[in-house]
Amino acid sequence: MSAPEASKPLKVAIVGAGLTGLLTAHALKKNGFDVAVFEREHSIDARPRDWTILLHWALPIFTKLLPKEVVARLPEAICNPYLDFGEEAESLMCYNGDTGDVLFKNNLPGSRRISRQRLRRVLAEGIDVQWGKRLESIDTGSGSDTVRLAFKSGETFEADYVLGSDGARSKVRELLFHGDKIAEVQPSGFMFGTCIVDDPKDKSTWTTFWVKIWRRSAYPLPAVLYGPDALNFLKEKTSGLAQPFQSQVDWTPEDSTSYIDEMNAWVSVPFDTRAGRVTLAGDAAHPMLIYRGQGFQHAIMDANNYLDALVKIRDSGEAGETVISAYSDEMVERGAKAVKQSLQEAEFSMDLESIGKMLMAKQGHGKSTYPGPSTGPSAGPSPPVYRVEEHQSHSKERQDHQQDSPRRVDIEPAAEDDIEDEDEFAITDGYDTRSSKSTSAASTIYAHTFENGRRYQHFKNGRYPIPNDDLELNREDMKHAMLLEVTDGQLFYAPIGDNPQSILDIGTGTVGDQFPSARVRGVDLSPTQPQWVPPNVDFLVDDCEKDDWLARDVDLVHLRFMTIILKDVPTVLKRGYESLKPGGWIELQELCAEVLCDDGTMPPDDPVKYTYELAAQAFGKFGMRVTLPKDLEPLLRDAGYENIQCIVKKVPIGVWARDKTMRLVGMYQKMAVLDLLPAVAGRPFAALGMSEMESQVTLAHTRRGLNDASVHRYFHYYFWFAQKPFG
Repeated sequence: MSAPEASKPLKVAIVGAGLTGLLTAHALKKNGFDVAVFEREHSIDARPRDWTILLHWALPIFTKLLPKEVVARLPEAICNPYLDFGEEAESLMCYNGDTGDVLFKNNLPGSRRISRQRLRRVLAEGIDVQWGKRLESIDTGSGSDTVRLAFKSGETFEADYVLGSDGARSKVRELLFHGDKIAEVQPSGFMFGTCIVDDPKDKSTWTTFWVKIWRRSAYPLPAVLYGPDALNFLKEKTSGLAQPFQSQVDWTPEDSTSYIDEMNAWVSVPFDTRAGRVTLAGDAAHPMLIYRGQGFQHAIMDANNYLDALVKIRDSGEAGETVISAYSDEMVERGAKAVKQSLQEAEFSMDLESIGKMLMAKQGHGKSTYPGPSTGPSAGPSPPVYRVEEHQSHSKERQDHQQDSPRRVDIEPAAEDDIEDEDEFAITDGYDTRSSKSTSAASTIYAHTFENGRRYQHFKNGRYPIPNDDLELNREDMKHAMLLEVTDGQLFYAPIGDNPQSILDIGTGTVGDQFPSARVRGVDLSPTQPQWVPPNVDFLVDDCEKDDWLARDVDLVHLRFMTIILKDVPTVLKRGYESLKPGGWIELQELCAEVLCDDGTMPPDDPVKYTYELAAQAFGKFGMRVTLPKDLEPLLRDAGYENIQCIVKKVPIGVWARDKTMRLVGMYQKMAVLDLLPAVAGRPFAALGMSEMESQVTLAHTRRGLNDASVHRYFHYYFWFAQKPFG
């Protein structure tokens, strides 16, 4: 691009004036881009149907993208602006419709439920939307630096870049796939009946919105899927609910607006970006079912990432094809995961025996789009049970009671103000165990410390530099999914056979579904386990560097991502040895936190490498060694193990690998690093004496470096497994 051309703002055409398109338009305008928005409907009122949307984990990103004057108007879109926002208003309850019992509760701090129509009106202010423009073709002729859009009206428009945000039945997506049926949205088999109850004569009254979802095969549909016929059908097929749910349906006025649709989805696949000139976002890229309220959250991420991509093209001069392809690859992988999960959530929601397997029940509405350890169809038909066992020093009578009466347990972290002394506080699973100067590790496991908005384990406060909050747990879920890709689905390599009877999992259990014959005990320092787990899994909340957690005659002791945060690895290995039966195995799956490169693409001053070197120094201040995983053999031998074996896996950081699976793994690893950075900038960098400003500047350079796919960084993952002798 010549100098005069480079001085002009990049021109971006956005096809689709829904929430995604309008949000992206604001973000681009705010950052100096020339934006034009085209919408096939003739006005903002063309489709009056409304529904509500929950803004939760992406809300901070959403407000960051918008100009201040638009952010100031966001309260206009809130469904009930008069709520006293707090824990009760910012949570979602799931009830058994037949009994009225609470199945689970999701806390969503800071979340807001908004009206789609109201939000669209707010976002439309200040955006010049060209209405009534139905896209017909996209031309990126050979050698052209622009994209030419042609509309059915005969008008044309040229832009530097085009973003398709035109909904689930996207015309842009259809054109990018050249009409191939692979691009068509697919029916999910789940019907979605909605009813909007209001008084059109009095706009001051409240509007009530209720939804019914069922499998399409459950009963024949009415001839008319809109209006009174739809409402009568929904009423006929809804009976016997607990109050007040049944009254909500029965008392719906006959003239209320009702619709019946089949929910559709499209699992994202890679597409031709036309040399980086055209890409997708929002429902055009990954239309999904409504479960966990993820669709708009991912649309917000798309808008944010697309803005970052165009800023990078403009400010760094990097080739648009490279940058937009990287944006598209990440969006496709992330979107495909979320779409598949939404379909899986729908399936699990149809039966009380499988509801506990829903991510909504196990992980809430968090941003993780990575399947956890027991979300697959093979998880089995048994209703899951949550059980946290107390410290082993409690009486046998109490332990027998727990084993005979397993139940779901809700654990709330203690407020820091309630903690008078570190050794005095104890709460377990419903029993009052306040004691006088208890020395048990269990006496402090439910206490937490909060710093800079992150939650840390309070036990031996300051010893463990990584948070234990939801952000960190989501990162762990992602790492689990990544390892399954790296190992081709193998949870571990130790040859323990098909029928183990006892497994000890240090850092909480991940193998309960695969081995229903085995009792799986997870040992973790914090009560952060999922609320629903397989019935053969229990947890002991304790410090694995103490000796009270020892089991006896187990087939496998399993550790993952533990040795770099433990201070006394030799002792933990010896206690694992004592827990094993003769011939039993230990396996350690560990990341060696050295940033490597073997093709010369990483410069000596690489910012990612530099940050990890700083992190190694910082963790050393806490008595931890982040490169220990490559040197575990002598520690295993000294602990008494034999038949020591190791498998080393090369894991890319970022999406630079050619192999499709490795690109996915690299995307996981990059996101794991990005999610870790704020935690490293907390206690670890503070231990080095770095100021907050120094830390944030370092992280900014690191994030920029991670987006450079021309640098082929990778980690080594070590899978050590060794056997306790038979003799």
